[in-house]
Amino acid sequence: MRRVLFVLILLMMVVAACVPAAAATEEPSYPGKPSYPDEQPTSTHIPVDLTPAQRAAITALSEQLSLTADKIKLVSTEAVTWPNGCLGIVRMGVMCTQNEVPGFQIILEADGQKYEFHTNQDGSIVMLAEGAQDSAAVEEVVIKQLAANLGLQESDISVVSSTTIEFNDACLGVAMEGPMCAQVITPGHIIVLEAIDVQYEYHTNADGSRIQPATLAMVWKREGGIAGFCDTMTVFRSGEVYATQCKPQAEGRMGTFANLLSSDQQKQFMDWMAQFGEANLDASDPKGVADRMVVTLNIFGTGNKQITKSDQQALFEFVQNLYQKLTQ
Repeated sequence: MRRVLFVLILLMMVVAACVPAAAATEEPSYPGKPSYPDEQPTSTHIPVDLTPAQRAAITALSEQLSLTADKIKLVSTEAVTWPNGCLGIVRMGVMCTQNEVPGFQIILEADGQKYEFHTNQDGSIVMLAEGAQDSAAVEEVVIKQLAANLGLQESDISVVSSTTIEFNDACLGVAMEGPMCAQVITPGHIIVLEAIDVQYEYHTNADGSRIQPATLAMVWKREGGIAGFCDTMTVFRSGEVYATQCKPQAEGRMGTFANLLSSDQQKQFMDWMAQFGEANLDASDPKGVADRMVVTLNIFGTGNKQITKSDQQALFEFVQNLYQKLTQ
């Protein structure tokens, strides 16, 4: 009996030794059980060594483009004091609080395109300043503006050159009397158009939402007098007009030839630009006069005709009437 019991125990030990070890630890299988690949997924987390503003900008672009964070490259970050509550981004119909906001200008890159973000210091406010846009699309926008300004057909306008560039300020490299320019790198384009044998230069931001004419025609200034005038008007050859006053709470005024001048007045302006070269005209009161009025007009024409006294009078009457139409 003992011998039989010993043999049974020995057989049980042999059977147990033959069972695979994995069988003892194998998890039960069931329908719908998830499977996990051996390869670890690519990390999509934002690096922890970034500042809150940088992380906020990357998150914003990631959500906008539906890309994972690891597909977005941080190109540059610059500390900036924005001039208003809109972080230096002007949109039509949007009111901005006029207080300075410390923050950052952050340039990101995704899929070969660069994007500019403006943030406050802690990244709680993030605004996309520049979106990616095809150069041809920006050219179309500029052509439409010039055609509307001068009453031309778009087919009358051709592109002479189009260059991608980074401007050193938010004014797109065009300095004018009045506007303050945030000193921030602004990606954009310089586009030169030609119509009726005249070339017009425009500067734009990257997506063409901001267009700045760059071919000056006239700059008129009026200062002093009993009323204490302090007025400036910049006229671009492409038909845009910008006027400012230094009075408190005064805002700049924008207009175009299309809504300010008759067809005859536009033709007269074009004739002057073709006839006269560069000139500095002065219609100021004599020095020493009480409450002296200083009135000057700088002309940037392409001709060589000498400006006569009657021409000068006509030019001053033209710009003063233009200023009144723009500011009334």
